[in-house]
Amino acid sequence: MRTRTVWIGLAILLGVLLLGAAWAGWMAYRVNQDLTAAVDDVTVLRAAIEDGDDAASDAALSRLEDHSGASADRTGGVTWSVLEHLPAFGDDARGVAVVSSVVDDLTTSGIRPLVQVSGDLESIVPSGGKIDPSKVEALQEPTATANAAFAAADRRLSAEDSSGYVERLRTKYRELARQVNDASAALASANTAVKVLPTMLGADSPQNYLLVFQNNAEIRATGGLPGAVSLVRADQGAVSMTRQVAASSFGYTDEPVLPLTSAEEEIYGDILGTFFLNANLQPDFSRASDLWKARWEQVYPEKIDGVLSIDPVAISYLLAATGPVEVDGVKLSEDNVVDELLHDTYVRYADPAEQDAFFRAVASAMFDKISSGTESPRDLIAGLARGADEHRLFVHDFDDTVQAGIEGTAVAGDLVTDAGSAPQVGVYLTDGTGSKMSYFLRYDVNVDATYCTNEVQGLSGHMRLASEAPLDAASLPRYITGGGQYGVEPGNQSVFVYLYAPVGGGVSGIALNGRPVTGFPSVDYEGREVFTAVVELKPQQKADLTWRMKSGPGQTSDVQVAVTPSIRSGSSSTKVHTAC
Repeated sequence: MRTRTVWIGLAILLGVLLLGAAWAGWMAYRVNQDLTAAVDDVTVLRAAIEDGDDAASDAALSRLEDHSGASADRTGGVTWSVLEHLPAFGDDARGVAVVSSVVDDLTTSGIRPLVQVSGDLESIVPSGGKIDPSKVEALQEPTATANAAFAAADRRLSAEDSSGYVERLRTKYRELARQVNDASAALASANTAVKVLPTMLGADSPQNYLLVFQNNAEIRATGGLPGAVSLVRADQGAVSMTRQVAASSFGYTDEPVLPLTSAEEEIYGDILGTFFLNANLQPDFSRASDLWKARWEQVYPEKIDGVLSIDPVAISYLLAATGPVEVDGVKLSEDNVVDELLHDTYVRYADPAEQDAFFRAVASAMFDKISSGTESPRDLIAGLARGADEHRLFVHDFDDTVQAGIEGTAVAGDLVTDAGSAPQVGVYLTDGTGSKMSYFLRYDVNVDATYCTNEVQGLSGHMRLASEAPLDAASLPRYITGGGQYGVEPGNQSVFVYLYAPVGGGVSGIALNGRPVTGFPSVDYEGREVFTAVVELKPQQKADLTWRMKSGPGQTSDVQVAVTPSIRSGSSSTKVHTAC
């Protein structure tokens, strides 16, 4: 009898275990169904928003809330908590629970406020030469709410160690974490924009901004040589272009327009402050803005409240939204504007005065096109965001409150000078030919974190440079080749590469094509060691520049690598996984 009782007890226990396993399996199956459906809902929701279909957006959002809520409920109960403590599957179960909770929170606190105002996005792009500041202000609260939700989700996902998850879950988890990180960064920028735009639009008082077009055909640290410069006035949301000048018209001054530091003079020379075109030899857009403002106010009566900057690649992104413009019989579109502005114009017009006139006409046509409004405001916003992400669009404001909101964002163009946990490597380029040969310059930068000792990371860098100039480049117009004015044979190009070590770190072992580079001593620039290398390229020639760096103490996070943008679309800057 006792034996029979034991067997019955064992059978009951086995039955309970089997039922528990079946229940857990059923729960896992349903959670997987819910999360898969949520992914589909997001896809449908995004398409509906892009199409401006409010009814479809509401329906997709409702389904997303149902599916994400169900997944969060199932993974927040006792059964799932037990699964999280199992030795083999516990970390996977926890990962699924985190994903379910994050998706549910994002749906209600992050996505819903954005969907509710998605139809009002066109209020932050011009229409009829005006942006209504009050409509921008109406976007501040929902944008801030969504920004906070995505920032919290980003922190939560990044805090989890996904290395122990099964491969399929690990891949999905990391993809979600990457997308949330990207969205969080974009929302942070949007949050900043809607906070500072009313002031910049002249809601309180008229504002004057310099609009600087950077010419990547003659590369500078922040992108390119300042070409056409326009004065843009904003008053109660009405935006107009009131004055246009060629940057070269400012000429040289006897003394720098602002005092230069000893490090600036040693690295760049006093031309940084005596010639408008050279203010952005250095990579800090805020510093360049100070110098441009000072020189403008020496020549013209307007007080400058801020500086805006854009390059032809970013212009191509905007033309994708606005459609082409025609200037002097030349139709400029997203497909040809980079080649037209950075090369073909110099071939077509031999006289620099005619070139400058064409560039001013392009600036005016683009301004009119954008300010008059577009049928695709979302595409225009996407183009602006892409330009900002690739460091082709910069904003600096001389109002301390506005600038405080801009600092640290993609459009600020700040040079990192504060030691933090994330080391920043800077690789900045400047043309040394006095020409437009950078149109043919191609380069890419790779940095690896090789070791971590006592919370200091070792870094190795490799830059590949190449000239895609034709073999007969010497026959190109003198304005393109430079004509040997600065000692560089026509057809060749000379490139200054400024290597900025992380704050508190150092740079060493610089070599060009395997041979040590000497000549320029390293200079301490606000706590960052800077080494200058000069690379001369003949047509079709390649070169390899390599170096070693160390981070500052305690800089154990991922490495930010900031690189001057080129004429090719896409970002040259990257993030490198930490060695710590």
